[in-house]
Amino acid sequence: MSLSRQSQLEILLVICGAGPLKDVTSLISQLNARGWIVQALATPSAVDMGLSLNDLRQQTGRAVVTSPSIPRITSSPNVILVAPATVNTISKLALDIRDTYAGGVLGQAVAAKIPMIILPSIKKVDLERAVFRNHIKSLRREGVKVLLGGSDGIHPTNASSKDGPIPPFPWHLAVEAVAASTNMQERNPRRADLSYLIGPFYFLF
Repeated sequence: MSLSRQSQLEILLVICGAGPLKDVTSLISQLNARGWIVQALATPSAVDMGLSLNDLRQQTGRAVVTSPSIPRITSSPNVILVAPATVNTISKLALDIRDTYAGGVLGQAVAAKIPMIILPSIKKVDLERAVFRNHIKSLRREGVKVLLGGSDGIHPTNASSKDGPIPPFPWHLAVEAVAASTNMQERNPRRADLSYLIGPFYFLF
């Protein structure tokens, strides 16, 4: 299926339990402004941190998926966006650990080679761990776009709210990456067909 217009884009937004989630409605507003369809999936940590499922449902027009009990969606996403993404989620995905519903969805998505973009919410100190840097390299080798470093990624610091106001989270980087992914799909159209999958990922889509 070719993307003749960007307005046809369907995004699965996986929200993790990181501080910026309190402003994730800003990201969804930017995605909606482009006419894109957004389906939100929240990790258990995101829910525990007070993510408002009702607000997201009103904003997206769809129930937020938190478990297989949410009715599945009949279409497949063009892009999966993980934002904000924690060190924990990134590391588990690289190791193919599927101990949560979201983890199972993401693991199968990588295997199915569905375009995936990750916008990390991490500290600079996290990158001191060689094992974490290797996890990022591993995901990139599998085709996952990790927005870290360079001109199109975040540049983490160790800043804390205790030190004063923290700059807004750069949601625009995710939006720009999704747009770039869309342009690539228009040149090489290949929409994921997940009908052959079983388990939680098939149930969702």
